[in-house]
Amino acid sequence: MQEKSKPNEAERERERRRQSGIPGGGEGRIDEVRGSGVYPMSGPHPIGEAPIISEPAWGQGKRGTEGYKDHGESAIYMVNVHPEKCRDLMTKDPVFCTSNSSPADAARLMKLHDIGALPVVENEQSMKLIGIVTDRDIAVKVVAEAIDPLRTRVGEIMSRSLVTCGPDDELDAAIQSMERYQVRRVPVCDNSGRVVGMISQADIAIRVRSSPKTAELVEAVSAH
Repeated sequence: MQEKSKPNEAERERERRRQSGIPGGGEGRIDEVRGSGVYPMSGPHPIGEAPIISEPAWGQGKRGTEGYKDHGESAIYMVNVHPEKCRDLMTKDPVFCTSNSSPADAARLMKLHDIGALPVVENEQSMKLIGIVTDRDIAVKVVAEAIDPLRTRVGEIMSRSLVTCGPDDELDAAIQSMERYQVRRVPVCDNSGRVVGMISQADIAIRVRSSPKTAELVEAVSAH
């Protein structure tokens, strides 16, 4: 009778792996996914059904329409999602200026971030909201009056009559305020008066999937 040869080390290792019961013999499986272009949604998720994100909206950067750059968020399209609180929709930590800023500086910020209005704060430490300045304020009160945009201050041309909302206010209340006072943008302030966000007409149009509500808001604001 011929004696069987003893298994060598390599054969013993293969048999050990085969009998281990672990997929891949314990080596496991590594899947690498690179360059997919898909980014997880950041920021608070609106209450309601899970968002369906269309492919063209994946990874949409820069500020999009009014926002989402500062926190790495994307201006995404959400279907069957209904944000309920102002914090669900607002652009967080918006770009701002102080009353001592020049209109020229304010205009540069608007151009850089592709926005049409800046909340005006008391100072960078308190971030207390004291006004709002728009591109129209600069055009009408500075350019049309041939005033030197470097010598005047934002405090001289900003609007002091403010329509604001809180982060925990119902979104519908903010929309109603925009319609009632015919404003395109509403600063969001916490209980101390610190500006923490901004809601624009464009935010409503893009992220609130309610055509009648959007049409009603646009019609009310455009009547101004």
